[in-house]
Amino acid sequence: MTPFTAALTNIRTTMLAKNPFVCVTIAFICGILFYTNSPITLPPNAFVGILSAYGIFCIALSQQIARAHITLLISWFVLAGYVNSVIHTHHYSTMPEGKYVQGTIVNSPEEKAKTYKCLFETIENRKACKTVIYIQKDSSAKQLCYGDVISVKNTFREIENSDKLPFDYKRFMNNQYIFSQAYVPTKNWIYIGHANSIFSFCMNIRKQCLHKLHDSGTSEKTLKLISALTFGDKSLLDEETKNNFQTAGAMHVLAVSGLHVGIINGILFFLLSFMRNRKILWLKILICILGIWTYACITGMSPSVQRASIMCSLISIALLLQRRTSTYNTLAVAAFFSLLLSPNDIFSVSFQLSYAAVLSIVYFGQYIQKLYTPSTPIGSYVWGIVAVSLSVQIGTLPLTLYYFGIIPTYGLLTNIIVIPLAFVILLCVILVLTFSAIPFVAEQIAHILNFVTDYLQDSIADITTFPHAQIDLNITQTQSVALYVGIGLFILVLESWRQLQIQKNLTRL
Repeated sequence: MTPFTAALTNIRTTMLAKNPFVCVTIAFICGILFYTNSPITLPPNAFVGILSAYGIFCIALSQQIARAHITLLISWFVLAGYVNSVIHTHHYSTMPEGKYVQGTIVNSPEEKAKTYKCLFETIENRKACKTVIYIQKDSSAKQLCYGDVISVKNTFREIENSDKLPFDYKRFMNNQYIFSQAYVPTKNWIYIGHANSIFSFCMNIRKQCLHKLHDSGTSEKTLKLISALTFGDKSLLDEETKNNFQTAGAMHVLAVSGLHVGIINGILFFLLSFMRNRKILWLKILICILGIWTYACITGMSPSVQRASIMCSLISIALLLQRRTSTYNTLAVAAFFSLLLSPNDIFSVSFQLSYAAVLSIVYFGQYIQKLYTPSTPIGSYVWGIVAVSLSVQIGTLPLTLYYFGIIPTYGLLTNIIVIPLAFVILLCVILVLTFSAIPFVAEQIAHILNFVTDYLQDSIADITTFPHAQIDLNITQTQSVALYVGIGLFILVLESWRQLQIQKNLTRL
């Protein structure tokens, strides 16, 4: 057996046999992609017939009944992905006709130069209709929040591609079931009331948390950053701050992700470290799971947060049951359930970047970590951050170039600074909210919080002044796919080299 063949066999046995849910999730994704990209949309019953016939054909021809059963099972998960996409698509429609359309704002309005960007949703014939509206700035528009019901004059127009964006923006929005947009002057909308919902309740909790932070002495500048970094709401941030974080390669800190969920989970475990008795371990784990899912709801339940929350929950349950977990299998389970709830998340930038980053960390991180062994604890900590950052860069670079067209030159340096500070900021936020009933304690922690956030923003601003802080490089979708093919070939070469080393060691024995 050649090293290359051995590598393929190892990938198949190690990755797929030991991580069965990986195959299930890949099949499910194939079903979603087949529905999205097929020139002919087949009805579910026709698709069932085709896959059933294919499964029977496999069983009839296969000499290994087990392999035939696996083929049939995978085929049915392709079917599940297809049918799930059909069902979700039928729940959405384009904006209804009529002079005025009444609907609900289903995001935190994002402040632009002259408008507030809102995601507007209405129900027509039991189907959800979503659109992006840009409401003219004024005192009334400033008060709008998640869950507000407004009536908007029907001036909606079809979404068009933008010359400023390197990718197909229209298709990107359509994949999120958003087919139109509109500019809404002050005279073209009327406030109706407020709709209560679970997410509206969560947004209210977010607002109350910010009020408590403000009352404890947190500065306005700090609150704006905390709103984005802690709660995923970037609407309060000015464009200069956003651009600075993007140029420095720290934008992932402002988009609540697995990093934040991991930090929150770690902080909760730390705060509950006094619960060491094995008999109450279930209570500790239950509190942590409830904590991260509450946090996920408050931050808006983005794909990356969903992924991290599901993974943390599964790992915590496995810890309780004293079962070993596979990162690849856990990641596949998280992706499966996320796509089951929202199949078009597969086209979300957040979803793609999140899973690409984690996969890259899991695979490449172990190799990069072994390249250097620091002699001090601080050195080990810094090298750990460098290894993780390099891994993330490898896995997400094709997507970053395709969607954003930039390479942050000093991204590694930025992460060494940002990640520890993000941990301190999240910890301080939790402590301020915890001790908000004791003003003196909360105020002292708030002073620390102000200092750390100011230091973070100043550091980011300084990095942007470095020469060639950002490299502009736009690539097409085809080129992005080609880069991932290249990464896949590199993995095969690496695994082949590993198998060659194993064979050499065996011959020596």
